[in-house]
Amino acid sequence: MTAQAPIAASAKPWREANAEPIVRIHNVTKKFGNVLAVDNVSLDIFRGELFCLLGGSGSGKSTLLRMLAGFESVTSGTISIDGQDMAGVPPYERPVNMMFQSYALFPHMTVYNNIAYGLRRDGLPADQIRTRVEELLALVKLEDYGKRKPDQLSGGQRQRVALARSLAKNPKLLLLDEPLGALDKKLREQTQYELVKIQEKTGVTFIVVTHDQEEAMSLATRIGVMDLGAIVQIGEPREIYEYPNSRFVAGFIGNVNMFEGVVTVDQPDHVRIRSKQVGGDIFVPHGVSCAPDQTLWYALRPEKLRVGRDKPEGDANFAHGTVDEIVYLGDLSLYHIVLDSGQRIQATKPNIERTDEENITWDEKVYVSWDGHSGVVLTS
Repeated sequence: MTAQAPIAASAKPWREANAEPIVRIHNVTKKFGNVLAVDNVSLDIFRGELFCLLGGSGSGKSTLLRMLAGFESVTSGTISIDGQDMAGVPPYERPVNMMFQSYALFPHMTVYNNIAYGLRRDGLPADQIRTRVEELLALVKLEDYGKRKPDQLSGGQRQRVALARSLAKNPKLLLLDEPLGALDKKLREQTQYELVKIQEKTGVTFIVVTHDQEEAMSLATRIGVMDLGAIVQIGEPREIYEYPNSRFVAGFIGNVNMFEGVVTVDQPDHVRIRSKQVGGDIFVPHGVSCAPDQTLWYALRPEKLRVGRDKPEGDANFAHGTVDEIVYLGDLSLYHIVLDSGQRIQATKPNIERTDEENITWDEKVYVSWDGHSGVVLTS
């Protein structure tokens, strides 16, 4: 199999000023009549990436993917792939393949013939087709399934056949539209790992569209979060989760507690925010770009919070409330706490011990506290 060079674990070409992207989307807009589906999107994707477009229904992510594939025309702006402008280039002439959520396998063909279909259409010799299909069956770990029909396979096996067929012609770019959406949770998690390994082995650039935040975090080298047709943040998974740039991104990626407040102290090395929802002050041990008395929001992930019966030391970064509900999730417990202000928050605690006689329970009065660096200050 002719593999492209994958990105090394330590390589991050998007951080290099002179790196050349394989996909360049520049000021792309798409309108359907008066409906603005994609709004002035610019995005560079680099060779060997597994890039995820993440967003809710109607965010524009699938429309952007279809424009890359050539199934939709661009209203304005440009798309180039490997240095070639795609304006006017039909789908079948682009160095791209697309894997659909439904997999779109031919039900009357065997697994072998499904994978070989595109190669036969291109007129490759039979021996080359056989070699390529056998390589792909080995890649997706279906060596013994070549003679089966799609209806004789599990959902995960059909997904791998569709992936092998999409890779058969060794595209420069593989587009995947909700590729794991039809699988159950456990199989989806297993297949995420397999998909990453296949991408790493082949080195093909993958662009995945998904609405599932956990899926994007598990798969991606980088994530582009979309809302209302625009990309609102691009970053590596940890960056998107730990340093969201807005309340929308913070709320869309995982669970978050959001506190509104007003700046009372604004110094180069620290800021204090007075929050009625917290019932006190939030101390931030670094400077923040803001105006005096500006309203800000402080985002805290549930796993950053400590829950205890004793009042923490200091005069900031804690709140008092009542445990309203506890959800046992096996590896951790999720506490729903109603603060004295009426604000409802969530905190998680890992279940390290099988039994914990001192565990906090329903209706207890508790304090929640956090470190100064644990949260993110947001201005929008």
